[in-house]
Amino acid sequence: MITIDEWPAEECLAVYRHNLYMEREAALDDTVIISCKDESTLLIQIQRHIYSFHVTGSWEELSEGDVVSISNKGRIHLLYKMGQSEIDLFITNKCNSNCIMCPLSELSRKKMIPSQYQWIKEYIHVLPPDIPYINITGGEPTLDTDKFQDILKNLKKKFQKSQFQLLTNGRSFSDTSFLKETLCNIPNYTRFAVPIHSAVESVHDRITQSPGSFRQTDRGIKNLLKYDQKVEVRIVLSKINIPSLRETVEYIANNYRGIFVVNFVGLEMMGNAARNKDMLWMDYKFLFHQIRESILFLICRGIDTQLYNFPLCAIDKGFWPLAAKSITDYKIRYKEECNDCMAKPVCGGFFSSTLKLMNPEVKVIQEI
Repeated sequence: MITIDEWPAEECLAVYRHNLYMEREAALDDTVIISCKDESTLLIQIQRHIYSFHVTGSWEELSEGDVVSISNKGRIHLLYKMGQSEIDLFITNKCNSNCIMCPLSELSRKKMIPSQYQWIKEYIHVLPPDIPYINITGGEPTLDTDKFQDILKNLKKKFQKSQFQLLTNGRSFSDTSFLKETLCNIPNYTRFAVPIHSAVESVHDRITQSPGSFRQTDRGIKNLLKYDQKVEVRIVLSKINIPSLRETVEYIANNYRGIFVVNFVGLEMMGNAARNKDMLWMDYKFLFHQIRESILFLICRGIDTQLYNFPLCAIDKGFWPLAAKSITDYKIRYKEECNDCMAKPVCGGFFSSTLKLMNPEVKVIQEI
């Protein structure tokens, strides 16, 4: 990490350029441009004026077009690496559910982030327009209707060739008028990823800790499908919903005609999930054998399925093609034994938090 000594400004976003003096684009708007003069000197262009600052710490290698944040204490953090194929756009920490296995804690969702909306708009502005894949996430991104719709408009205008995924509990889409407004503003090539925790209403609502949430999510998915949207249904797996899993996949097959895929999702052990680990956690290998027949049921019904957050050594080899490398790069960790595993290059590994908290069992694969 590098820190700007005596940084006089508030938090801001900046784009890195190798040669600041050659920069012309910044003169057209208020984009903050930074450039490294030498190991201890940073040049910053703010509204056409160039300032020189002394810095301490070690530089992370920056490339032309990288986006960084500068905190109000002058600390520089890399947010986007030029050429990066995927980014997360965190809309809000607020949510109208309080899922017991959420990787965010209940306390974190109560914290105020007063400038988040303006920060998102600035972030969209400084990003390049050709990022292949963008995840819109939260919290529940749809909660503040006006700001959500405005963000969608900005994304649609800026990223005309990007693919999008909206991670949502789907409850807002039970309101048809909200859905119609969203479909007017949503970027092209968007898929909706919505969790159904159980087809048993009481089980789903126990997991979300929000009475009535199943009915709203169920109606939201059906509304999305009615308007021919690309819908991914996620089942986040735990001790609580495994007993009703067969009922859940049968409900999905019979009631959600036209869904894009069903993803069986392993837990990320942070936040609420870590706090409730004893009532939730099942080791991967045992968990896989609990869901195996449900996977086959969906496949036999012609529904695509995937496994998220599962190491390959925990699942039968015939199911390896279903196991996506789904964990964000900076969160991926492997156990020491994994270094001797032939499958490591194609295995998605573990969440760093899950590895640290649960120490899951692994089996070294000697040949593929």
